[in-house]
Amino acid sequence: MKEKLNGDTEEGCNRLSDEFSKTQKSRRKDLSNGDIDEYEKKSKRVPSLDSSTQKSSDNKLEETLTREQKEGAFSNFPISEETIKLLKGRGVTYLFPIQVKTFGPVYEGKDLIAQARTGTGKTFSFAIPLIERLQRNQETIKKSRSPKVLVLAPTRELANQVAKDFKDITRKLSVACFYGGTSYQSQINHIRNGIDILVGTPGRIKDHLQSGRLDLSKLRHVVLDEVDQMLDLGFAEQVEDIIHESYKTDSEDNPQTLLFSATCPQWVYKVAKKYMKSRYEQVDLVGKMTQKAATTVEHLAIQCHWSQRPAVIGDVLQVYSGSEGRAIIFCETKKNVTEMAMNPHIKQNAQCLHGDIAQSQREITLKGFREGSFKVLVATNVAARGLDIPEVDLVIQSSPPQDVESYIHRSGRTGRAGRTGICICFYQPRERGQLRYVEQKAGITFKRVGVPSTMDLVKSKSMDAIRSLASVSYAAVDFFRPSAQRLIEEKGAVDALAAALAHISGASSFEPRSLITSDKGFVTMTLESPEEIQDVNSAWKELNRKLSSNAVSQITRMCLLKGNMGVCFDVPTTESERLQAEWHDSDWILSVPAKLPEIEEYYDGNISSNSRQRSGWSSGRVGRSGRSGGRSGGRSGRQSRQGSRSGSRQDGRRRSGNRNRSRSGGHKRSFD
Repeated sequence: MKEKLNGDTEEGCNRLSDEFSKTQKSRRKDLSNGDIDEYEKKSKRVPSLDSSTQKSSDNKLEETLTREQKEGAFSNFPISEETIKLLKGRGVTYLFPIQVKTFGPVYEGKDLIAQARTGTGKTFSFAIPLIERLQRNQETIKKSRSPKVLVLAPTRELANQVAKDFKDITRKLSVACFYGGTSYQSQINHIRNGIDILVGTPGRIKDHLQSGRLDLSKLRHVVLDEVDQMLDLGFAEQVEDIIHESYKTDSEDNPQTLLFSATCPQWVYKVAKKYMKSRYEQVDLVGKMTQKAATTVEHLAIQCHWSQRPAVIGDVLQVYSGSEGRAIIFCETKKNVTEMAMNPHIKQNAQCLHGDIAQSQREITLKGFREGSFKVLVATNVAARGLDIPEVDLVIQSSPPQDVESYIHRSGRTGRAGRTGICICFYQPRERGQLRYVEQKAGITFKRVGVPSTMDLVKSKSMDAIRSLASVSYAAVDFFRPSAQRLIEEKGAVDALAAALAHISGASSFEPRSLITSDKGFVTMTLESPEEIQDVNSAWKELNRKLSSNAVSQITRMCLLKGNMGVCFDVPTTESERLQAEWHDSDWILSVPAKLPEIEEYYDGNISSNSRQRSGWSSGRVGRSGRSGGRSGGRSGRQSRQGSRSGSRQDGRRRSGNRNRSRSGGHKRSFD
């Protein structure tokens, strides 16, 4: 059965046709943003401005600046013109709040613990003031000079990113990055030539120290980036071995120590007490009771059985990021990553990133993702921290992480540097407790949403198709005019264009899914009450009063709507039209929603506690240890039992053993 779409099909196609026509007419040659601005200037005659007009314009510009932009203005800090120019080349036009708060302490040489949400610009918080301090006091450049700055990072990817950030904003200082999986010789050459700023992972730095090649006795500044994860991963001993070279017990002459992270458990402060001076600064932009995840990220949750997950994720990618957007999918294991990336439901080109992939290939993969060579990156937690991948539109977590810090850092891959993003977490009914735990500890609230509807997919695929049509050259269009004319004569203009759009987008057919559980072959319906109801009993009574027993027997997975103004439930796709046809002469409104409505109690595989006893229905018993026994019922409530207490599921599968139950009354209920 074809699912009905909101709005008239012909009207929708006309809108698509008009939009395509407008897009074609307004299409320009490929221009960068700067070129477009220049194009706009040339296409309009701008009168010359006198000094008073210019001053008025400047005042208006000043008024439009946000408080954050005013506080972060470069003029407020001792930043050289050369560094400002390089920062602007990176798209940085003012300092972010964490950078504003930490610039003074870092520049003045004070020890510091800084905590801020991921994606807020922590790397530049220490990179900018350290570079300005070093360049201000720069000595004569000598070959084989020892590093003055050491930055330790927990992963290769983060070390690489931090080193790149340093290199992007200095042309006078030598920056090197040491980590495993790469050649020792090139790193030895760096040491011989002299290094000002050394970024690396603990393992490789320790290797060079033990071999006697690296001298850290002249260190002035030590940065531990993502310090919580570094110590959590077992690097504590290696970190101590490394900085032992330049630290003395209870000495106030030790190097400046900077600890940066998105989360700061109590043991981080124990580390601080061990290595830092007796007085140190603390900057906390998170706080104990505030939201710890990025505020620019919208957090959604979709309930979905693991077997349906790849197909639903394929739809989610299409609707939330489209063919042009970039997305990262996080999986728990390397095996899950490989299987997800190769799954045929993931239509976009996807690449893997996990620990078993050679370092050279990992760097190629990350470079390709940054440059847009492919749009979907499937990764383990190795890629969750510190990667500054711009313009990631969507983060998908295939299951709730076991710890809150993982969720914070995974979701922080999107919504970076002031941009907005979406993070969608998939979960099964048994994982609801873990989802609530993440909400509580991260200070966020997941918005429970259903799987993308058919209409969502149609709209998204239509826009992709329109974009692809807009990119076709006029010369190519001319070749297809005769065929287009013939199709219009045979099918009509609207049907011909609609068929072309459907074919281009690969959307020739759609299979409906339950918005509640993501199961295929089901349609979710809502039954809205004219007044508030206490529980689902009222809805069952109304359904029994208005529908045939056969129709009612098809209804499953009923949930209360938010505010108790009705219910939603699932019916097989083949039955939805029959239910709507039978429904008449009632104050209750029966409809098929485009999106999952807000519900009072989310479906968890069992009947809700307030709906186990319904008027005219006899529910099954709940077995010991939380296991549900078989359910049976009929209007008369009569039951007959054969064998022990356990029933067969609605789809015909039987539980193990010889247990069986026959049902009477014609109203079978099953909850998978």
